[in-house]
Amino acid sequence: MRADTLHITLAFLGSTPAAQLDALIACADAVQADTFELILDQAGYWRHKRIGWLGASQTPPQHAALVVALNTALRAAGYAVDARPHVPHVTLLRNSAGGEVPECTPVHWPISDFVLVASRTETDGAHYEVIRRWPLNLNQS
Repeated sequence: MRADTLHITLAFLGSTPAAQLDALIACADAVQADTFELILDQAGYWRHKRIGWLGASQTPPQHAALVVALNTALRAAGYAVDARPHVPHVTLLRNSAGGEVPECTPVHWPISDFVLVASRTETDGAHYEVIRRWPLNLNQS
């Protein structure tokens, strides 16, 4: 994966008309959440999707609160959001043949904001454009 494609999806909306951009921004504007550190310490492979990933063995409460706040705002605005529990992970390999999953050195990722991203798939892979960024509250604990 290219470094510019590494991300953690908080809410996947699929194909969304540009006319709904203001509504999406209003949903994100309503979110209040604290900064946190995400520790990606678990490598894995989803055979059915042929995806290699790096994830967090423990979800920080601030991450869970961010996902809940965002999904609550989206749901209230009429957007369908995934009802399955959110599992923070970064996709590292796509269309992988699999194999043994190696041990990994934990990656400490300070999370201080979240973004709204437009995604487009081209012949050389996915390309992302950050539309807007929202800072998180400094965690005082």
